[in-house]
Amino acid sequence: MQTNIIDIILYSALALVFSGCEKDLECQIGVNGEWVWVESVGGFGGWTLTPESENETKKLIIDDFFYKEYVNDSLVLETQYDLGISEETLIGTEERTFIELATGRKQAIILGGSQLELIDQCIDCFNHRYERK
Repeated sequence: MQTNIIDIILYSALALVFSGCEKDLECQIGVNGEWVWVESVGGFGGWTLTPESENETKKLIIDDFFYKEYVNDSLVLETQYDLGISEETLIGTEERTFIELATGRKQAIILGGSQLELIDQCIDCFNHRYERK
């Protein structure tokens, strides 16, 4: 009887290990999920763009391997990505964590509760704010 309990505990522990995040950094950052666009702020004029002002919806779906971007429910980008931690702070933030798409686009990540902010890595670019769906 004791052996069966030990076997159950061992198999349960192994199941937890193998069902965890594929990317260790993903487990720490927690960007997986579905994200709905709230606003983008930036540019030379400091514009604020919203779904209402642009008459469009945007969402991101991020899983262990793919980053998918939708505009008005149409898939416009599907690519692999990497998460990383920069040695120096990133443009537009004091943060060091970033997402880099296979397309070459790199954005700083700020994650707080149910909000995700992606900050373009260029001068006078945009900060994009999303909420977890």
